[in-house]
Amino acid sequence: MSPPDDESADIAQIVSGEPTRRDEQIQALQESLAEERDARREERFIFITVTVLLLDVVFFSVLDGIGGPIALVIVELLILIPLAKRLGMEEIAALLDRLLGRVAGNIKDPD
Repeated sequence: MSPPDDESADIAQIVSGEPTRRDEQIQALQESLAEERDARREERFIFITVTVLLLDVVFFSVLDGIGGPIALVIVELLILIPLAKRLGMEEIAALLDRLLGRVAGNIKDPD
């Protein structure tokens, strides 16, 4: 029992390794999907960051002194850094990590 001609043509195409038009379309769709996912992750992170900044405005107006706002900023950075890494925002995570180190350094040595 021999395979039909269309199956042997498909097998020959697979063995040859040359991409077909369908393969190119699939690749283009996969790249488009990856870009869409990255854009949505960026939008989520921006939304969360803007929300945190708006809440900071409220909390900073209520808190007296400098200790409370600094502690709040440190806690926020401890939350935002892993969130940025999880959402694929490595550059932002590195920037926030440096900012956290600078804030922590200023608390230890105010000079």
